[in-house]
Amino acid sequence: MKRVDQRVDVLNFKKLLYLMSVLILISLGLWWGSKLLSNKNIEAKVERQVSEAERSPEVSEQQILISSKQIEQVGIKLHTLGASSTNIQKQIILQGQVQWSPESKVVLTSPVSGMVQQVLVQPLAEVTRNHHVLAVHSPDLIQIQNEILQLRAQQQLAQQNLTRERSLYAEGIIAEKRVQEAQNQVQRLNINLGAKQRMLQFMGGGQVNSLNSIVYVKSPTSGYIENLQVSTGQYVEAGTVLGQLVNADSPLQLLLQANLADSKYVHIGDVVQVEGCDITGHIQNIAPALVGNTQTQNIIVQMDTKHNCLRVQQFVKVHVQSKQPTVIAAWPVPSTAITSQDGKHIIFVKNQKGFEAVTVEVLSADQQQSYITAEKLKPKMQLAISGVERLKAVWSGFGAEQAPISTTER
Repeated sequence: MKRVDQRVDVLNFKKLLYLMSVLILISLGLWWGSKLLSNKNIEAKVERQVSEAERSPEVSEQQILISSKQIEQVGIKLHTLGASSTNIQKQIILQGQVQWSPESKVVLTSPVSGMVQQVLVQPLAEVTRNHHVLAVHSPDLIQIQNEILQLRAQQQLAQQNLTRERSLYAEGIIAEKRVQEAQNQVQRLNINLGAKQRMLQFMGGGQVNSLNSIVYVKSPTSGYIENLQVSTGQYVEAGTVLGQLVNADSPLQLLLQANLADSKYVHIGDVVQVEGCDITGHIQNIAPALVGNTQTQNIIVQMDTKHNCLRVQQFVKVHVQSKQPTVIAAWPVPSTAITSQDGKHIIFVKNQKGFEAVTVEVLSADQQQSYITAEKLKPKMQLAISGVERLKAVWSGFGAEQAPISTTER
């Protein structure tokens, strides 16, 4: 009986050990499962954070939706606005091109109808006043020369007749009326002869000693032959445009373009200084209408003197010295904060959602610092001063992935 009880005790002990082992295994399994679940939650959270950081910023009108992590990842640096500066004079810089002034161009025309017999100069050739440019064979010239020679012969006979009539009147042989008639005849011939000679001079002819069919088209002033529109053997009518001459001694003009933000500060009569050239001019005219789709106005500047540093078709940059200088309160900011879009100056102001694109007016600028003004700007506002071109690309719709940050923006 005692041996049976011992066997029962041993059996119960084994069952207890087995039960404890199962409980231990279950506890270890639960502990290991909770640890795995915790790790998965952490990994999911990290993946969500990484995904959020890598997600491209969203754009809504002027607003760029971008998180703080994205700002940090992109490397955007911020500048905090202080107090605005007062008494800042607006600096107006315009660009354009050098051109001939209308006064410097002279049209060459044919004084007679006829055939171009010879072209005596080539385009771009330098000529002096009365230089022969073209030779024109004209039958009209022969006709008027012939008429002049005939009038001269008639005038000589009429003068001889007047002398004879005066002698006869002095001797009392003829009446005074005969003398008056002879005088009238001489006067009529003199008038006709003078008119024909003036016509010949207008046609380019000279003194008539014999018949000559050649008329020389002469340069009315010194300068350069800009172009010739006729060739040898070509027939031309009187008044036909043969070419164009440029008076190189005349001051040049500048054709400038001003956007709407700058054009309102520009006035007729303002002094213009050409950058890199010791020469000034004055604004002569401001076009009332805009140029096509450029949203700019053309401005004509008449240079004060001729200067060798300017060439026709040369691109120039000028500084406008306004007669009515505009003094405005403005904000000093690093020049790297400003970018351009469709002729407008843009900055990106930090807000709770990311950045807002704000249009500003630049009063003056250099490579380091610019003075800007805009109604929305307030003290303590923050604006991007690096990564600006990346923000511009996102805002313009190119996408962050298409606008990598340059080393100069970091």
